[in-house]
Amino acid sequence: MDDDGRIFMVPMDHGTTLGPILGVTKITDTLDQVADLATCTVVHKGLVAQARQYQDRLGVIMHLSASTVYAPDPDDKRIVGTVQEAMDLGADAVSVHLNLGSAGEADQIEAIGRVSTDCNRLGVPLVVMVYPRGPTIMDTFNADLIAHAARLGAELGADIVKVPYPGDQGSFRAAVRGAGIPVVVAGGPKADRPERFLEIIQGAADAGAAGVSVGRNVFQADDPAKALQEIIRCFGA
Repeated sequence: MDDDGRIFMVPMDHGTTLGPILGVTKITDTLDQVADLATCTVVHKGLVAQARQYQDRLGVIMHLSASTVYAPDPDDKRIVGTVQEAMDLGADAVSVHLNLGSAGEADQIEAIGRVSTDCNRLGVPLVVMVYPRGPTIMDTFNADLIAHAARLGAELGADIVKVPYPGDQGSFRAAVRGAGIPVVVAGGPKADRPERFLEIIQGAADAGAAGVSVGRNVFQADDPAKALQEIIRCFGA
């Protein structure tokens, strides 16, 4: 967090799920531009060493969950690292992913419980990313589901929870209040209308978000530093 308790996270863990998409082929190209603005980045274990080159300016979070878009069930996130491994590699924190309503939800909850136990034992901050996704989910932006997602992350031991924006300030404010821990809003896919994307970020900021976790709308922008600066301005920073 910055001095005001804000979190400006630029996740760059997308290569595992989506492959070498624009912006993550060489993560240092983006980190060169945003390291003085971002609070932290999120990468998988194989890229921690590259991200650590910027560790004097931003935190490095090692993501422990993985799946690909080609899997029979892409929502079935599996743990592919340990908290101790993250520390050995020099990461500052770890993150895990949970799909609320997915076929593998129970296994993911159990796995996150074990990660949380290790984080508590080793004194490592934990970010839990919770998305309503799966065969039982008709609306991934349902306000009640997002409030449940935020609270679930807190109940599992997260220090910070990341959830989607439900579409209006009142609903997001309720999710923040119900979580009781810092909540950051997910950036989602690259927006076709940047102005609409910034309206969402502004809404989340006004509703009490602690910050953002924005990947593609930063690292796929023509000017990543400018894109991140516009996000930061939504929080009055």
